Amino acid sequence: MIEITKFLDAPELALADEVTNSPENYYDNGGVHNNQLTSAQQWLSPHDRLYQLVQQKLQGITLFTDQTIDGLQILHAVKPYDVHTDYIVQKNQVPLSDPNVKIPTYTVIIPMCDKFKTVVFDQSGMYNNFSQYKKENNQLHDYCTDQQWQEHCSHCHNEDQKYLSIKKIFNWKVGNLFAFDRKLFHCSANFSGKKQAIVLWLSR
Repeated sequence: MIEITKFLDAPELALADEVTNSPENYYDNGGVHNNQLTSAQQWLSPHDRLYQLVQQKLQGITLFTDQTIDGLQILHAVKPYDVHTDYIVQKNQVPLSDPNVKIPTYTVIIPMCDKFKTVVFDQSGMYNNFSQYKKENNQLHDYCTDQQWQEHCSHCHNEDQKYLSIKKIFNWKVGNLFAFDRKLFHCSANFSGKKQAIVLWLSR
């Protein structure tokens, strides 16, 4: 688990306004939102100044010097994601890299707004879908409390609660960075309205 305060300042975040790629709508196929629009994903290319800036600043941090970016997007979320990993990053259902060739390392989130949260669980998998995890694992004795689940995860499938325990809840603050292992299951904390963040996925 990694947290860096003030990774990007306001002028650096403003480079997002230069990105010309149109956001691509993402629909929750087979998830809790029943094929509804969940987010728009604005994918960046290495030619975008924001991409180059983030890449340069990451290379200045010892932990990230041997990492490469598999994909980088500006996330425009309108509904909270349910439980998943980012082990295999996909764009339009097509994997952006092969985990057998490049080892997935970190999911990195740089919030562009405050007062939201991301929930990271102790459980992990080398696949994306939590339904597969439930087939292969038993329920826990010490799982998320009802209070935790209702406060943060009430949008998720109810039966998932007994398979999950919380490792960390990240509080969003503009310009900060937090990162966690791509094998870890996680979800958006429940919210209403819209939220925006820079999200990228690293590998080695």
